[in-house]
Formats: sequence, structure tokens, C-alpha cells
Amino acid sequence: MDWVPFDTPLEKHPNKALITYMARQFDIEPVLMHHLFIHGINNSEKVSRFLFPTIDDFHDPFLMNDMKKAIIRIIKALIKKEKIFIYGDYDVDGMTATAILYKALKKFKADVQYRLPLRSEGYGLSPKAMEKVPEDTTLIITVDNGSSAHPAMEVAKRRGMDVIVTDHHEVLGPHPDCYAFINPKRHDNTYPFPHLAGAGVALKVVQALFMAGKIPWDKHVYEFIEFATLGTIADLMPLKGENRIICKLGLQKMNYTPTPVLKKLFEMLRIKYVDSSTISFQIGPIFNSSGRIGDPNQAVDILVNPLCAKADLYSLITLNKKRQQMTKEQFQRIEEQIIQNQWYKQNVIVVCDDFHSGIIGLIAAKIANKFKKPAIVISLTGAGSARSVNTTDFSIINVIKKCSHFLTKYGGHRAAAGFSIKLDFDHIHAFKEAIQLAALDEPPLNPKLKYISTIPLHQFPMHIFDDLSALEPFGMSFPKPLFYCSPLVIKQFQVFGKNNEHLKLTTNDKEAIAFFKGAMANKLQQQSLAEFLYTPHCPMKKDFLIHDLRFIQ
Repeated sequence: MDWVPFDTPLEKHPNKALITYMARQFDIEPVLMHHLFIHGINNSEKVSRFLFPTIDDFHDPFLMNDMKKAIIRIIKALIKKEKIFIYGDYDVDGMTATAILYKALKKFKADVQYRLPLRSEGYGLSPKAMEKVPEDTTLIITVDNGSSAHPAMEVAKRRGMDVIVTDHHEVLGPHPDCYAFINPKRHDNTYPFPHLAGAGVALKVVQALFMAGKIPWDKHVYEFIEFATLGTIADLMPLKGENRIICKLGLQKMNYTPTPVLKKLFEMLRIKYVDSSTISFQIGPIFNSSGRIGDPNQAVDILVNPLCAKADLYSLITLNKKRQQMTKEQFQRIEEQIIQNQWYKQNVIVVCDDFHSGIIGLIAAKIANKFKKPAIVISLTGAGSARSVNTTDFSIINVIKKCSHFLTKYGGHRAAAGFSIKLDFDHIHAFKEAIQLAALDEPPLNPKLKYISTIPLHQFPMHIFDDLSALEPFGMSFPKPLFYCSPLVIKQFQVFGKNNEHLKLTTNDKEAIAFFKGAMANKLQQQSLAEFLYTPHCPMKKDFLIHDLRFIQ
């Protein structure tokens, strides 16, 4: 993987005077202001809105197509005491979107219940699921799904039920034939920000409902914004625009007055400070585990119950540990096959094996990360999951769309996709061949890691940790800045983890962790000169995270 500077070094930058002026103005380290500048936050007004967003910065939810129509229908259902049914999705975004809408409707005394499908039932509102909706239901609201649920809409019409679809996925075909279709990815979208998560769209529906009821939104938004933050970060949405406002305010709420369920979870995990990394690597996976190898409805039960017991949360934590072990074992098995069969030479690594269908996305991501090739993983149930390579323009959904005649259904976006396929050896083989050809139309793979500045680790200014906290949240479209450490003699290092799979370097009392690079310790013993890309990690421990490591001959 290539390492390249993000931009002209600040010392030689044509806008150095402006960047350093804004750094003084906002009391932020110039190198971090340079990072903001690169990401389009290039004047004082933009910096101010970026650092200090408020609820007033939210867009009007009624700018979204069909929002007014949907809210009028929901109000009618509330007045007439109709039975409302929320149908969600089995990932964190779907869980939190369900919890947001359910909690809000309950505040309006709605007769409402929810259901999320098990992973084995497949994604989205299916005709079979629609048939199971209670007979006396008159209004169904989907969250984080429904844009392509055309057969299910036919069943709803036959059963005399109105459906409001709220979703955020790409609309790959015609709009669903439903009562109202709320999705900022609509072909005729009128909303200013098209990148909301499913939980973000649910939050906008709730905002519109409060506005229509003339209830002060600013007094109630904080009852829902933590869940929207959790869904947005866990679903890898770009952290810019309205997503950033949601997540910035949501993280502040989590750190100062977390909702009871999250407060209990933070205490159990001994989390003292919550940032985007905490959500991505600790909280998100715990809730996701129930959707991968358990029942996602139990996770929503926990989220909407203000009196949830620690035992319920402990069951989720235990389930996530089981999921981690399964993922590790199944990835190791397929990794050996990929190397033995030289499948890494393919344009797209396509593997089919006895995987648990709930973790095929995680395995695809691990394969793509390890071999720097797009990956497609198919389980023996016919479920498939695909991942592109980070920091490239290769679109995995484009490739899959060209081979969609092999599939029973599919969906996704540039970086990730899912599908179902008939499980027949010849059929799978033909699909693999077609995928290799379709991949030739995509831009060549040339993954790059971009760093903002060269700062040897032992010289890193520790006050930057505080400035970085002010720039949270980091994530898609706004990564945490990487720094380049020029060749350095590594005298202190150690391996750690259950199987010594991780590496820790120490220089001038500064600790840097390299996850899954424990095998490099042997080289360090023979050759101590190394260069690496790193980023500040935990603001409490003041340690660092190594993203890539090379040895100097």
C-alpha cells in the first residue's frame, strides 16, 4: 500500500497564512487546521459551524419528499388509535432506527409494536414477513429498509394496509408502490443532505412529528439523538453535514448525561470517555452481534427499556465474544485456502464455504483488508456479502449489478453489498467468472494511505490529543489524521494478546499499538529500524495506533 502526503506540507502550502490565522483564531494546532482545510472546512464560518454545531443547524424535515404526507397519515393513525407496526432491520442502524421511532410514537400514546427479521429470514420486508403482520394492523412503517420491497407492497395492498417506507439505501429500481416513500436517495430527492443513516431518517420523521404537534423539538431531541449517533457511526455513514451535527451532539450527550441503558453499558465496559472509535469498535459490535448470530429484537427491547437489567446487557456482551471467536476461526480457515489456491491473484476474491451467514460481511472485510482485493463471501445458505478495498474508487455494487442475473436479490453501495444466490456449484462457478470480467470495468486498485504531516513519534506534541477531541467525530469522509514517523530505531517492543497477535512499540515513554502485527516482532529483533504511519488513539491513555509499518533495509 502506498503512503502519500494528503496535501502540500503546511510549511510550503499556498494558503499557509490563512490556515495558521484560523488555527490561532480557534486555538487549534495548525496541523489539525490543515486537516480541516483539506476536507473543505476552509473559512472561519465553516470552522465555527464544524466545531460548534447546534440543533438549529438541522434541516427542515419537511424538505424531504413525502414527509408531509407521511406525518399526516401517522397523525390520523394516532387520533383513530390505529394499530401501527414498525418493521426494522437486523443491524445497528435498523435497531436504533426502530428504537427511535418506537419511543417517539409511544410518547404520542400510539398503539405500536415492532419486529426486526432474524438474519436467517433475510434483509428487508418480504411478502412472507408481510403476511405475518397482525390482522388488525392498518399502518406499517419500515425503517432502514423497504426501498426495493416491491412484492411485499403487493401483499400490503391486498391486506388493506398502508405502508410508509423510511429508508436510506440506494434506490436500484423503481420507487416502491407505497403510501409514502421517505428516502434521501430517491431519484427525485429534494432534501439538502442525501447521506443520512436509517436512524437519521427515523430521527427526521420524529422531528417532523414533533413540529407538526407544535411540541418544542429542542427539548426532546436529546431523548433520541444518542441512538441516531450509534446507528450513523455503526453504519459507516459519511460524517459530514447533518450526520456530523447528529453525531457531535450525540457524543456530547453520551459523555455528560447518557441515557440509562448506555450509562449501564459504559459502566460495565469501564468506558470513561466515548468517541467515534468507542462506538465503532466497542458499542456498535455488541449490539450488532444480536443481529448477526442472535435475535435483534432483544437488542431493541433493551434499547427502549429505561429499566433494562445489567444481565440483559451482559448477555449481549457475551454474545459478541462468541461472534468474535467464530469470526476469527472462520477467517483463519479461509485465509489458508486463499493462500494455498492463490485466489488472491483474482480481480475479486470470491469464496464459498460453510460460513455462518451472520458473519460473512465481517469475513469479506477481513479478506479485503488482508489481501487488498475486493472480496465476496458466500455461505452455504446462498447468502452473499461483498466488500471493496478501503481508500479506492472500486465500486463493488457496480460489479455485482452487472452480474445481477445470477442473483435472486441484491443491494448495497460502493464499499459494501449483499445478495442472495441459488446454491448450485455450476451456477456459483459461472457467477465467479462473470464477477472477474465485470471487475475489469472498475478503476484499477491502488489503495493509498494519506498522512497529514511528518512527526517522529517521540516528538509528537501531546497537547494535540485535546485538540483532536474537539474535532470528533472521526469516520467516513472525515478520518482521524495520520502522521508519518520517519525511520526510527525501535529498541523496546513486545507482543500481547491471547496468541501474541498484537505488537506494542515504546519510544521515549510513548506507546504505539499495532493490532494484528505481532508476527513482525521477529523482524524487529533482527532489524530495529522502522518507519510507520500512526494516529493518536485513546485520549485517556494518551497512546497511539499504528496503521502500517515498514522495515528499513
